[in-house]
Amino acid sequence: MNKYNISAGRHEKQIEKMKKLTDSGVCAFCPEYFIEHHDNPIEFETKHWIVTKNDYPYKHTTTHLLIILREHARSMKEITKESRAEFMEVLARIEKQFDLNSFALGMRVGDMFYNGGSVEHLHAHVVVGDFSDPKNHNKVRFKMSSVPDNI
Repeated sequence: MNKYNISAGRHEKQIEKMKKLTDSGVCAFCPEYFIEHHDNPIEFETKHWIVTKNDYPYKHTTTHLLIILREHARSMKEITKESRAEFMEVLARIEKQFDLNSFALGMRVGDMFYNGGSVEHLHAHVVVGDFSDPKNHNKVRFKMSSVPDNI
């Protein structure tokens, strides 16, 4: 099964990495491969989640964190109640640790070829837009759907 949706890649280096990972059959978000295939350090870990900066942050952001499930799953219904509860605690810790007075949360669940995701491993995005020049502010866009090639 393919772990990456190459068409969802946004950066040339990201797409290159996704192709190499596809060829090797490795999920870069699984803990045993994470450090080897992720450029940014882990900010903090919990029993069920890893928090790190996104290697390929969205345009127009000042902060773009990933909250990555430690086990390989693609849906909230596949994980434990404890993991789901801990996710909310991770959000509260991020808000405090990064001193965020406002942020957006984005998460794609299920088939990445329909939801626009690039990695088939449950994770969420914590994003803060760049407000350094309010007169020329650009919105952050989070892709939330796509049409699979086979339709």
